[in-house]
Amino acid sequence: MILFSLIFTFICITSLTFNLFLFYVTYKLNDKNYGREMRATRMSVVDFWKNETKGDGLNVRVAHGVNSWPDLVDQLHEPFLNKSMMIEGDVFMQAHRRPRHRAVPVMKADTKIADRITFKEWLREVATMHKAIKINFRSNEVVRPVLQDLYANQADPSSPILQYPVILHANVFRSPRSIENEVDPTTFVEKAKDLFPDATLSLGWTKQSNFSHLHPKFKKLSWRQLFHILEYISRLEQPVMLSVRLSVAAHSKEQLLWLLGMDQSISLLLWSDSDDHVTNWTPIIELRRSTTKNRILYDLDPKHRKILQTESNDPLVSTQTFSLQDWQAVEFSSSGSQLSTVVRSEKGPAFLGEPTALLLSKIPPPKFPSEQKISGKVHFLPKKGVENLDLDENSGVSIYLMDKVQDIDSPKIKDSLEVFIGYDGKIKITNSESKSVSYYETKSIGQLPNSDCYGFEVTDLGWRVTLDAWTTECGDQKSRKRRKVSIELDTPFQKNRNLRNVVVSKKGDSAVDFLLEELRHSSAFSICRTPLFFAVVSTLFLMIYLF
Repeated sequence: MILFSLIFTFICITSLTFNLFLFYVTYKLNDKNYGREMRATRMSVVDFWKNETKGDGLNVRVAHGVNSWPDLVDQLHEPFLNKSMMIEGDVFMQAHRRPRHRAVPVMKADTKIADRITFKEWLREVATMHKAIKINFRSNEVVRPVLQDLYANQADPSSPILQYPVILHANVFRSPRSIENEVDPTTFVEKAKDLFPDATLSLGWTKQSNFSHLHPKFKKLSWRQLFHILEYISRLEQPVMLSVRLSVAAHSKEQLLWLLGMDQSISLLLWSDSDDHVTNWTPIIELRRSTTKNRILYDLDPKHRKILQTESNDPLVSTQTFSLQDWQAVEFSSSGSQLSTVVRSEKGPAFLGEPTALLLSKIPPPKFPSEQKISGKVHFLPKKGVENLDLDENSGVSIYLMDKVQDIDSPKIKDSLEVFIGYDGKIKITNSESKSVSYYETKSIGQLPNSDCYGFEVTDLGWRVTLDAWTTECGDQKSRKRRKVSIELDTPFQKNRNLRNVVVSKKGDSAVDFLLEELRHSSAFSICRTPLFFAVVSTLFLMIYLF
């Protein structure tokens, strides 16, 4: 009996140990981070080169098209003074005439070279060179197998450790007069996020023919194009780099500064060739001086590099138009597939898609008799193809003044005071709280001329709210005659003597996005704290004393 019990106990312990072992192995195999936590780095190239470039991205040196064995040998024996900091390779799928041969990723070397190097071989060699690695994806077919090779490399203890930043680059946006097919951005971004989230993602535009003959309107990054880019990068946690042509950057300073001001790791790579003809270098110089110098990397034609080296790179003091610390983003789920959110930047927030996101001011409301002001400039951007459609007349920006922000449980706010600026110039102040008080008006309405951009200032006095709104130019548009309209509405006084909390939201449908190029919520202001108040009080006391 005792022997039977010992044998039974031994079998139970052995079975339990085996099951625990199987559970551990299964967990590790299913864990996407297994084998990578000690072997990969999520350091962006910007941080990696911070010391080696002395904090200036103009000092970066790139080895282009290292796609063959002779090119790799040259990298091993390159002169110290001309030593590159990044190795760049182009990968595509090797086509076979015989169907039984499986296609494999290979490097795009010269056609005269018979023995092409596979991507696995190339990665094994460059991983030992202690440099940043840039992998250029040249087709949709190559995305998944290359990322699987990278994933396997990090999980294989016998593979060289990728201790240095890896940049995954693809031309995902189609350019006018394109001579190559773009890589599908959704496939590229999603696969990279799943299989190799430790890399820096680099997005660019397809190659063009006769770039110098293009119409100037195609040589700039519009706000609409920028919003399209945000659809792919705004949700990413890994570093992102945007590869922009020098001539395009010269006409897109405001858009690029907005991107660099986002509250995530964004950098730029400005490149050029002999087809780039920059007549006005001021925007490029201001870009270079307005940001941390290593946030922009330069891969330039020698003549363009020489021009920038002779210009001053002293930092410019830029005025902050939006405080990331003073505004909190609150997002609600959306039923649609398109991106619906608010994207914050130091240059102002952008509201995209369905009205499912809010901005809450963290500045506490002052007590009466103080007043508070909310000011800004809104730039409306209807989506492409909807200009001639009947848009929702309620599409615009809403500023809610409400007693308790803790009660917000959906993007549709009720029972509050609303200040509205519509894309069609309609402005109004609505107070749903005053319905219970018959001697208060519930609404005040005004109309501005049609414009893409409007400036506004809302003043909350506690017992009255005023709105001043006016037409203004957008970016580099020609200045137009300014038209201003003011409306006001008396409101019931708050019982706790506090003014209202400030919430900014999008209203209407997804057809009209907008950018708040400026958004400020003033600190508390009280007449009792002003020099004029003290002067008046002092004069009264002096008159009483003398008489």
